[in-house]
Amino acid sequence: MAERLEPLERRRRILARAIAIIDEEGFQGLTMRRLARECEMSAPGLMHYFPDMPALLVGVVAYRDERDAYGFDPPPSGPGVSRALLAMVVQNIVDRPKAAELFAMVEAQAIDPRHPGHDYFKSRSLQVTDDFEFYLAAEFAEPRELALQLIAILDGLQLNWLRDQSAFDLPARFFAIADPLMDAARR
Repeated sequence: MAERLEPLERRRRILARAIAIIDEEGFQGLTMRRLARECEMSAPGLMHYFPDMPALLVGVVAYRDERDAYGFDPPPSGPGVSRALLAMVVQNIVDRPKAAELFAMVEAQAIDPRHPGHDYFKSRSLQVTDDFEFYLAAEFAEPRELALQLIAILDGLQLNWLRDQSAFDLPARFFAIADPLMDAARR
């Protein structure tokens, strides 16, 4: 019999187990039935928290974002910090390829306004841009525009890297574009 938990704790454990399955096997290894079984719940019990797979995957992405945010310890804003922060972000992608794959897949599906993650990804995009803009502002004249450009470059390169990680050096390709762009944008 499943342990009685407060709803937020049960939700957290469901998401943590879902991430563990994805990290081991990719998101294709995750099913609602399997997750319910591994969380010692019934399928209807799991569906109380996540009514379908798209909602579950959005929950996993949001949970992963929160978890990763706690792992980042960015230095105070100042010269050179922007590049160091970008290097941390790129390395996080490289270190967690299955999570990056899930993120890309769910984000692409959430382009549809009817998708349960549509509003989440719109909000997340604005927040990420605001966060980068804050760090870029110490060094660059047009920090918002530069943030938008760097995010777009990384998003596109990440997709190429996900297709063939062994033949595509994501950090090298990203900084081959980002470094000259940042040099040209300096105050």
